[in-house]
Amino acid sequence: MSYSIKIADFNNPDVDLALRNLIKVANNAVERLPENYLHANLQSNASKPSFFLVAEENNKIIGCNGFLANDFLLNGINYTGYQSCWSATDPNHQEKGVFTSIISAAKNILKEQGAGFLYGIANNRSNPIFTKKLEFTETGSLVLRIPNIPFFRQLYFNKAVVQDGKHACMINEAQVLKHKLMQYPSDVKTVKYKNSWLWGRLIQKKKFGVKWPVFYVGGIQLAATDDLSGLVSEIFKLYNVLFVQFFSCKTNSFNCLLKGWKKSKMNGFIFYSLNIPEFEHFNLMIGPLDIF
Repeated sequence: MSYSIKIADFNNPDVDLALRNLIKVANNAVERLPENYLHANLQSNASKPSFFLVAEENNKIIGCNGFLANDFLLNGINYTGYQSCWSATDPNHQEKGVFTSIISAAKNILKEQGAGFLYGIANNRSNPIFTKKLEFTETGSLVLRIPNIPFFRQLYFNKAVVQDGKHACMINEAQVLKHKLMQYPSDVKTVKYKNSWLWGRLIQKKKFGVKWPVFYVGGIQLAATDDLSGLVSEIFKLYNVLFVQFFSCKTNSFNCLLKGWKKSKMNGFIFYSLNIPEFEHFNLMIGPLDIF
């Protein structure tokens, strides 16, 4: 290949500008991202740093991909998972292997650094590349909406017991919440009930020509499974939203607490193991993803 792959230097303002220009052109965006936006959004508070990989040809950045770090716990051991995000390839260099070269380079770098895995949700264009060329596995995504109808919403709750966490890979929710509060301080909300809590975003959805507030759950920390219905009731009490939406990985052990899950229209969660042992449950909701 005629290009080189390296970690982007955000201390160089020219690099920041080149990345923002590339993302704008590659995605046919109307406007360029704000200055320093990408670097600021990589500050995830994880135990290992996030970074961008870029492909350069003749001193020009022709491709990029972000790798956002989050800490996970599996059987009492901490691992760092890296979310693949902010992918872009110059239109003149698409379908020439630039993107696959960047992801392959990231695999080697992160494997050597002891990272646990790569993950994310890919768009329709990159999903086949991840799953067919780059050997990522895909697990379905599920969605559930609970309407603000008191006597009706109790039908969505199961009297189930979540497994004790063995063989479940669980993200550090407090870490993610801190990161999202930095990104969306006015939209991100935390709701508490007894010793449990959840967090999410208040979003205005247009329905029947009117804007209605809805609450999208980003993540949950349960001290007791019975607290879930209390948490949902607190959301409706505090914000009077049209509905509460959950979006979860199909293998999330938390899912058994709710009834009425449907297959999401979005692609599933993709996963590539680096240094983490095999596990059964990926306890992840949509909150940590850059699209949330």
